[in-house]
Amino acid sequence: MNSICRSSIQLTLVALVAASLTGCASSSNSVGLRPVVVPVSSERVLLSEDFDTYNPQWRQVRGQWALVGGNLLQARDDARELNSMMFFDPLTVADADITTEVSVINDMPQIITAGDNELLTSKRRVAGAGLVFRYQDENNFYLFRTAGEEGVVLGKVIDGQWHELANPRAADFSGLMLKAQTPYKLRVRVVGNRIQAWIGDRAVVNVEDSSLGTGRVGLATFRAKAAFTSLRVVER
Repeated sequence: MNSICRSSIQLTLVALVAASLTGCASSSNSVGLRPVVVPVSSERVLLSEDFDTYNPQWRQVRGQWALVGGNLLQARDDARELNSMMFFDPLTVADADITTEVSVINDMPQIITAGDNELLTSKRRVAGAGLVFRYQDENNFYLFRTAGEEGVVLGKVIDGQWHELANPRAADFSGLMLKAQTPYKLRVRVVGNRIQAWIGDRAVVNVEDSSLGTGRVGLATFRAKAAFTSLRVVER
């Protein structure tokens, strides 16, 4: 075979390989490589607070509230005030997922005297902090909070009277006593008449109640000082 024929065959082979590679690339672009579809979240965040800056839309109902070091601090545990609350004024919501992280502050004296016994008993058995939801006024709201060392409680105040809806104990959901100076994540999901609640990742409440259909969202303490680091409200 002469040199002209060999050159012609080589050129033909090069052309065939190039055409094949072009076809593969074209096929990959049109069939093999599909566009990535990023799902669009259906969440609608109504409120997200990290308490780094003062927001004048918060309203105080009893207690002594202040922003301190990136926390919303409630610094009074006067037994006469019971539920010390703050609520976010502009936001009224019916169905929502509400989450906070809170630490109860233990400032008991190192030496306990007879006069401190009642306060010590209160802190160990009933004192706590948590979430207010469907708040209409200081006499009508739902409340989910820690309750002493042994558990959490869900209840409602209707016409100024407290009604307990659920009272799960620590032994039921973790087997551990709740500790002061320790942050706990509290979460409530309320949809229609259904109220569900979690501490950490453990579900502790699943009840129905139709007393209050809508209202504001807030935070509360009960005979305790506490620091809240966040609040997030997502519409459901």
